[in-house]
Formats: sequence, C-alpha cells, structure tokens
Amino acid sequence: MSLTLFCLGAVVLVPLLASALSVLLGSLARRVLGVITSAAVLGLSTPILVQVTSGQTLELALGGFESPLGITLRADGLSALFLAMTAVVGAVVSCYAAARPASTGKRLVPGTPDRDADKQHHRRTEPPGVWRAGHAGFWPLWLGCWSGLNAVFLSGDLFNTYVGLELVGLTAVALVALGGRDAWPAALRYLFIAVLGSLLFLIGVALIYSVTGTLDIIDSGEIITGLAAEDDADLAAVVLALCLISLGLALKVALVPLHRWLIPAHSSAPSAVSPLLSALVIKAALFVLLRVWLWVAGPLPELAILAGVLAGMGAAAILVGSVMALRQSRLKPLIAYSTVAQVGYWFLLLPLLLDPETSALEGQPGTTLDEGAVLAGALSGTVALALGHGLAKASLFLSAGHLKDLYGTDEIADLRGAGRAHPMLVMSMGLSAVGLIGLPLSLGFSGKWLLATSAVAAGHYWMLVVLVAGTLFSAAYLLKAVAPLLVMSEDDQTELTLPQAQTRPEDPTLTGKAQLAPFVLGLLTVLTGFLGVWLTGVLEVGAPW
Repeated sequence: MSLTLFCLGAVVLVPLLASALSVLLGSLARRVLGVITSAAVLGLSTPILVQVTSGQTLELALGGFESPLGITLRADGLSALFLAMTAVVGAVVSCYAAARPASTGKRLVPGTPDRDADKQHHRRTEPPGVWRAGHAGFWPLWLGCWSGLNAVFLSGDLFNTYVGLELVGLTAVALVALGGRDAWPAALRYLFIAVLGSLLFLIGVALIYSVTGTLDIIDSGEIITGLAAEDDADLAAVVLALCLISLGLALKVALVPLHRWLIPAHSSAPSAVSPLLSALVIKAALFVLLRVWLWVAGPLPELAILAGVLAGMGAAAILVGSVMALRQSRLKPLIAYSTVAQVGYWFLLLPLLLDPETSALEGQPGTTLDEGAVLAGALSGTVALALGHGLAKASLFLSAGHLKDLYGTDEIADLRGAGRAHPMLVMSMGLSAVGLIGLPLSLGFSGKWLLATSAVAAGHYWMLVVLVAGTLFSAAYLLKAVAPLLVMSEDDQTELTLPQAQTRPEDPTLTGKAQLAPFVLGLLTVLTGFLGVWLTGVLEVGAPW
C-alpha cells in the first residue's frame, strides 16, 4: 500500500480513534491529544491533496473487498479541496480550543451547600448546581465529527455517505448542547432537523438503489446515464429520489425557508463550536448535494423544474438572510444570518448543470469556450465560495465568541470601540468581511467572478442581479458589524468605555495568544484568493464531464 492510500484511510480512522481515546483521558491530556490529532490529520491530508493535484484520482478498497461488497474510499478534486479546507479550519479551531478550554462549553457541577438554609428548612439534601466554563465532552464529540466529515468527503458509495452524515449530524447536535441550558432547546430542534434530513436522504438512496442495483456513486451515475439514453426508460424513481435527497440536504444546510433552526443553534453554541458548525458541518450537506447532482443524477432534463426551484430558494436566501442580518443588534446572530445568506449562492449553479452547452459568449472576439467550460466554471465558482466561506466564517465566529467571552455580551452597541483594545480581533473580522463580501484578492471574489461568467455564458443573466444585490447587502451588514468596533470616540471630547471585562485570574487566555487563531483564518481568507485558477484545475480531476 502506498503512502497516499494509507493516508486515505488514516484521515478517517485517526480522529475516530482519538475520539474514543479522549473519553478515557483527563482535561489536559484531552487538549494535548486534540492538538496532536489535528496536526496529524493536517499532515495526512497533505499527500492526498498533492497526489490529486498531480491529476490522479485515489481509490482504496478497505479490507481488499472491491465494490459493491466492500467499502471504497475515493478522493478526486472535489474531495481533496473540501478535505484540505476542513483540515486547516479544524486544526486552527482545535488549537484555539486547547488554548482556551473555557470556550468549549459549560458544565453543571455541584455548588457549595448553604448550611444555614439546611438547618432552617431541613429539606434540601443536595447542593445547588453551578454552571462552569469548559466541558469534557467537547474533544470526543469534535474529533468524532471530524472523522464523519472526512468520511463524507471520501466515501465512494451512497450508504456510507449516509453513515458519515449521521455521525456529523449527531455529534454537531451534542456540540450545540454544550452551550448550557439556554442552548438545549436549539439543540433539540437541530436534532429533529438532522434526523429528518437524514431520513429523507436515506429514502432517496433506497430509490436510487432500486433503479441501479448498486450503491457505488460512479456506478450509479453510469447506469442512470445509460437509462437516460433510452427513450422508453422510466426515470420517475430517480427524479423522486433527487427531490427527497435535495429536500433532506436543504434542511441540513439551512436553505430558506428551512433555515429557522440554524440561528439559535449557531448563536447559542460555545465559542469554539460555532465556527465548526458554520464553516464545516453544513459543508458536508453541500458536498453530498454536489456529489449527487453531478456524479449520480447527471444532466437529466426531468430535473429542470427542481433545479429552478432550488435556485429560486437560493436567491431568496441571499435576500432574506441579508435583510435579517441587517436587523440584528448582536454579533453572533448577525453572523448566523450571514450564513443563511451565503448558503444561497451555493444553489445558483443547479440550473446551469442542465444547460452546459448554452453559450451566449461563444463567437465573440477574444472569447473561446471549450466543451463543459460553463459547467466547470459554475462548479469552480460555487466551490470557491464555499471554501472561502468556511475560512471567513470560522474567523468571524471565533472573533465574536472571543469578544463575548471577554465582555459578557455580543451586543454591537456595547462593544463600540473594541478595536482600540483588541486590534487583532477586529482586523480578523475585517479580513473575513473582505472575503464574504467578495472583494478582490479574496477567494469570495474568485468564486463570484467564476459563477458570474458562467451565468453569462449560459444566458442566465438573472444571476448577475442576484450576485450584485447579495454583494451590496453583504457589505451593508458586515459594515454594521465591524464599523462600530473601530470607533475611537463619540466626538473629540468624549472617550468610549467598553463593558467591564470578564477576565479572571484563572483564565488569562482571554487576552493571550488564542487571538491568533481568528487572525490566521482571516488572513487565509484573503491569501487564498490567488488560488482561483489552481482550484479550477484541481476540480477537473475526476470530474464527471
């Protein structure tokens, strides 16, 4: 077995084994194990990305059993990019959580008994509970979630994709619940959504199996393509399967109007959990959606109405999420609504999948479009937007959570002038805003440019209106979030005062090096903007066209 094939299996099993081991360890040992595991996963992901970048698709049959009997792990361009983004964000957030144990949640511990009250009432036999920062369950849950994410990205069949989605969803629900009593209702709602979405996806997989007789992703796609070429083939089951799968994944990714669960879940989660939910967890559903639509279903004309509906919901998400973000007065809900808006961009490519040959630019001077160029550009733009969102949103949530932990509030009005005391945090937020708005030199700009040019080439000019409106709205609500933090004084004679800091002698990490984590992610949001052309080339490896 070669090194890259070993890495293909290890990148899934290492965090899973570390998750099980961390249950047996103490607090400090868990943090050390978490950092070591994150470094190991980052190192294991690197050879996979390098090998795929060279133009080779990787495939590993676990136990030597080939498809359809065995479990196959497969890495192509799409897998490698999502795997790399997850490794980077996961490693940075893991280091932050290790440096700031208090950011991992709240735990209920027995308090000091009131002896006088016991003497007077003689009824209270148990001491009252006290909520304290830091939760021992963070590392087992997060490492298990990381294993599930990697399994989704590398799974070669639909059933094990479902297993990976279930692992991601259930651990994510538990991670939200670490936020304490106030987060439990949000976690319960999230649990219902996760289970319902998975059930719809599983029913869709069963329908595809009934038509193709296989669960392998590539084999299923080839069989469906062959059936589509036959005039008398009945593909109603495939269309129904895509409807159910798309609905289930739209629930998991929080596409408007199925988004109400996301805001309380992401905003009430602990400071080290919110970035993982927004940057990584919802990307698993997006990845599966792209995999099913591109590799399994193919460009079936019968899916045109479904593609149009989903794209319309995406356009509505951009507008509704942006307007709701503008109405927020707190940082974390504003950033959560920003996620709702950004999700909309990822569904705009679906109508282009069914119209890859159309080219309004073809024949113009200086412009040439190869076969599949429109589809390749749309996919590259969508993936660039998703990857840029992962980096930027992790940085934003880390910064907002850090400020909330420091001052006990995330009210924007109460944090006016915070940039003076915490320039690195506010700089991180500014760099992330550049990426989410889609300004030049960011991956968000590359994604919007690729998606816009593909829309024009396919004659879908309405997408330009949506992209421009979304960009303006993004600038408005992110300016609302960041600008007050940069204010130095109300006027020349009045000095702004921040709330009393919540820093405690036992928790000096609030003002320590943990603030480097959001800055690193914010810097990567801008620097990765130079990788647009490289990203397009990587996505060509193992592409279905």
